[in-house]
Amino acid sequence: MALANYSDLQVVVADFLNRSDLTDIIKDWIRMAEAEFNRLLRVREMSVRTRAPLSTQFVKLPDDFLGMRNIELVTDPITPLEYRNLHNLDLHRSADSTGKPLYYSVVQNNLEFAPVPDTEYTLEIVYYQKIPQLGTEATEFTTNWLLETHPDAYIYGTLLQSPVYLGHDERINIWSGRYQQIIQQITTSDDKASFSGTTPSIAFSPIG
Repeated sequence: MALANYSDLQVVVADFLNRSDLTDIIKDWIRMAEAEFNRLLRVREMSVRTRAPLSTQFVKLPDDFLGMRNIELVTDPITPLEYRNLHNLDLHRSADSTGKPLYYSVVQNNLEFAPVPDTEYTLEIVYYQKIPQLGTEATEFTTNWLLETHPDAYIYGTLLQSPVYLGHDERINIWSGRYQQIIQQITTSDDKASFSGTTPSIAFSPIG
């Protein structure tokens, strides 16, 4: 059968296992596979560009944030921001109480800046976005870029979660080998590809 969406994926996994009584647990395995994808993959399809006003010491990170690619102030000329650990950031902030931010750090789910902004600036970041979870919309007939372009990653990534629940399967080594090969191919393909087109954009918000 064609594998075009979340429901198709559940059917394919059940067929691999020759089981028809795993509907709920397969959904959990898909979530576990997606968590692993987010740990393993950093590819261009995950890149998102967003802007926000910056006028306070802290700005909340987007909920789907995985890692930073680039961060800067939209000034003329552009002002790149440099990462500092929290101790060094505190030193920069004590030396210059307010001014144009030049440094940043990550504190829990927030970006922290130094110096503290002396006026409102426009902040732009390009970051790695979590892979959109399947089955989170009102309908379960959902998809995302990874399922559309690499459905086999979803199949084998999900199957690899099954032995914890079902016990050992003699095919586990085959599934594991194929899964590792697919992840490597996705990463290698991304390394070879030149980035083109427009990076998707979403909004995020300052605190307060």
